[in-house]
Amino acid sequence: MTELIATVEHASQWAHRRRVPEASWNPVYRALAGGTAPTRLPASSELTDDADLELVLAQLTTPALLSVAVTDGEQTHRLRIGLDAVAATVEEAAADLPSRWSELSTPEVPARIIRLLEDSGVDLAPAELSIKHGANALRLSPAQSRIAYTALTQGVSPEGAFAAIPDLDDTLRDALTATGPRISLALTLHDPRGRVTERPVTWSRLWVTGTNGLYRLDLPARPAPAVHRVGGGDVLGTLLPVLAQGIRFAAACAAAGGAR
Repeated sequence: MTELIATVEHASQWAHRRRVPEASWNPVYRALAGGTAPTRLPASSELTDDADLELVLAQLTTPALLSVAVTDGEQTHRLRIGLDAVAATVEEAAADLPSRWSELSTPEVPARIIRLLEDSGVDLAPAELSIKHGANALRLSPAQSRIAYTALTQGVSPEGAFAAIPDLDDTLRDALTATGPRISLALTLHDPRGRVTERPVTWSRLWVTGTNGLYRLDLPARPAPAVHRVGGGDVLGTLLPVLAQGIRFAAACAAAGGAR
């Protein structure tokens, strides 16, 4: 099985040297490359193994990239998985170390992700497929949102911004000031040929561990996300359908002539 150690910068340089257009890259890797060619690397860093090069290019140009990250304190362990109906490619990174690039069969993908999640210390449970929405969510009021937004724009930490809000529900405060392990999940879909979807699509979700348990934050990029108190089964209950959607999208791209 092909496996190599390399930074994303090295990988993007190899792709540029092979004149692989950035328009064909998954948007996540385009963003990581910064839209410009990486720093010139020495000739000794060139890939000479065709299998290694194929692995890297397949990952960079995957139509369906599933990103799973666990952050505990200041340390983040991340998996970026290029989905396919038969075989997946993986870029795994811990902290600031170079990434490990590898491949595995698609049926092995759930177990690989679960190992990462279990290592986070989050109390996972069997998949709970009745995901809670709307009416079950806790949200900041408009006035509380303005207070939080003002504090955040002034450089106050999220913990400080939300902790200072008066009359805040205790459960909501626990979620918004959580310092335990965080799990993020994102699926980024793109079809350079525009046959399956005209524009890239990204979906994401975040879970945080507070003093009193696990919370799911919907639309975490907003100052006032919708917060749900959930059990460990909510994580796998979200992951498995999202994984299946990514595989279906990759298969559709391949069927439409966009196979990598």
